[in-house]
Amino acid sequence: MKRITKLAAGAFTGAAVVLAPLALTGTANAETGTVITLEPTGAQRAAAAKVIHCTIVAHNPHYSHHADAKNRSMVNVVGTVKCDHKVARISIRVGLYKNGHLYKQSGVKSNTGKSSISQNAARRCVKRQKYTGVAVASVVAPPGYTPPTASGRSVSKTVYISACKKGG
Repeated sequence: MKRITKLAAGAFTGAAVVLAPLALTGTANAETGTVITLEPTGAQRAAAAKVIHCTIVAHNPHYSHHADAKNRSMVNVVGTVKCDHKVARISIRVGLYKNGHLYKQSGVKSNTGKSSISQNAARRCVKRQKYTGVAVASVVAPPGYTPPTASGRSVSKTVYISACKKGG
């Protein structure tokens, strides 16, 4: 029986989420993400319930155009989890790394009974630096699915931001 397509490098402890140290090689990239597979068991399997796939993606860091409109120079990274069916609970935390060191960590964002979630981390942009995003997430399966809880991690591409302005 398939459990988790890719093993998580981040750890969840109750409601708190801890970002693991950044490995620049990563477990997945922004194009493919990390996939968690939840399979029906027992009565759910007999009822021909569908396998649930959830994809965790750390999108590439970028200069924030929303912040530019407010006359603030910020770099932003967004993490998302998208499942093809509703799950019991999804939690996510996002980290923004500058030159391989944690620069900003978001709070934990969670929802229940949904199929997707997103979270971001943003901090003042420093030109001529390399930025990388990491998204760590946990998914709690609906009743009758295994594993009951699964987690995963996605690492974006490392992006060089030469100037902290539009088109930079």
